Amino acid sequence: MKKTIFLLSFLLFFASINFAKVHLMADLVKPSMIIVRDNKLYVLEKTTISIYSIKDMKLLTKFGKSGEGPGEFMARPYGPPMSMSFVNGELVVNSTNKLSYFTSMGKFIRERKAFANLVLYQVKDNFIAIGPSPDDEGKFRISIRLYSNDLKEIKKLFHTNISVNPRDNFVLPLSAITHNPSYKDMIVIPESNKDFVISIFDHQGRRLSKIEKNFEKVNIPKKFRLETHEWFKKYSPFKQFYENIKQFIKFKEYFPAVRDLYIADNRIHVITYKRKGELWECVILDMKGKEINRLFVPLDRYVPFTYYAILYSIENGKMYSLIEDEDEETWDLHITELNK
Repeated sequence: MKKTIFLLSFLLFFASINFAKVHLMADLVKPSMIIVRDNKLYVLEKTTISIYSIKDMKLLTKFGKSGEGPGEFMARPYGPPMSMSFVNGELVVNSTNKLSYFTSMGKFIRERKAFANLVLYQVKDNFIAIGPSPDDEGKFRISIRLYSNDLKEIKKLFHTNISVNPRDNFVLPLSAITHNPSYKDMIVIPESNKDFVISIFDHQGRRLSKIEKNFEKVNIPKKFRLETHEWFKKYSPFKQFYENIKQFIKFKEYFPAVRDLYIADNRIHVITYKRKGELWECVILDMKGKEINRLFVPLDRYVPFTYYAILYSIENGKMYSLIEDEDEETWDLHITELNK
């Protein structure tokens, strides 16, 4: 009887895992964002974007460099990260002070001025802005706001509880931030201050619907706290200041319900903090919140404090995840079927 129960548990565990195809990406050193679009993989690394064919993983072209001229980018060493998105078939790159527009193969089209401290994503004729702004108490927190095409603020959509005030505590784990909330003229935001809540707005910031799901609260274990302090001490941009900042590293009682959100294929893909070994839970919902699938997927090593996107993208029912092999000092692209 015990053997039968063990075998059943073993089979159920592996049934929830979709094993990924793996491709070595030998020329990558420190990627910061990826997008898969129309069977091409776009990898942002510092101020360079590489485009690969998904079919054979061959490099098609590479463009971009540091500078202030057309088609050049200024990275923000201490501010918001550079980002990529697609709007009406054009690749849009948000760097310091500007938005640059390219064809899908990296040919420069045009650029326009933007903000130095905000990341912008276009939604129809407006823009979603992610960055610091004062809350009702005058404290600066990461917020999601709606701007007009001429970059005038229309309204605030959501304030996270991520503080950017000097000498405030690092309260971990961070609340979820969707790194591209724009989808088919809609705005999809995880209201992670309120457990498992996802709000959907139209392009003018009018709420269309709200998805609320029950979830099991999981206490943050001592191991997570120790690993977080180890990261701040050895790997973080603040490692040389660890002795000064360790008093400001604080922890929530429970893991947040949502770690990350990705909208593709008319589905909302929710990454949670639930894990099986090195794999992370992905809950797939339709746009009305009905659960379609739940599985565990490979993602790169967890970073406790960062504003950068997790290195994955989703298209046509497949998740593409860049994962660093720290022993070999190389990067692998994992391709996971999400619909099995």
